[in-house]
Amino acid sequence: MKSMITVTEQAKELLWDAEYPEGTVLRLDPLEVDQATGRVEIGLVSGEPMEGDQVVEHEGEGLLHIAGPVSEALDGGTIYTVDTPEGPKIDILPPSPEDALGPEPSVNGSS
Repeated sequence: MKSMITVTEQAKELLWDAEYPEGTVLRLDPLEVDQATGRVEIGLVSGEPMEGDQVVEHEGEGLLHIAGPVSEALDGGTIYTVDTPEGPKIDILPPSPEDALGPEPSVNGSS
């Protein structure tokens, strides 16, 4: 079973306009791991296609290569756009754990 990340149409359009050097591909790679939280910073970089990449296509062309480990970690996640004051930015919605466990009652405890 290949792990898959969904990319919204808006995100594809935004990535389609991204500038990167000739002969490279746009990659979603793990950049660094926050040692405190174990959270992995993921970034868009240009680079070589790698074995095990998930390739997202747009209009029949390879648009984005997602590194294998990222694709696995975020299996079921979604890449989408967020509007910021500087314009739309790419963000990643991780897969929601609730889907696996069924809906969980939310508890609003006062701290």
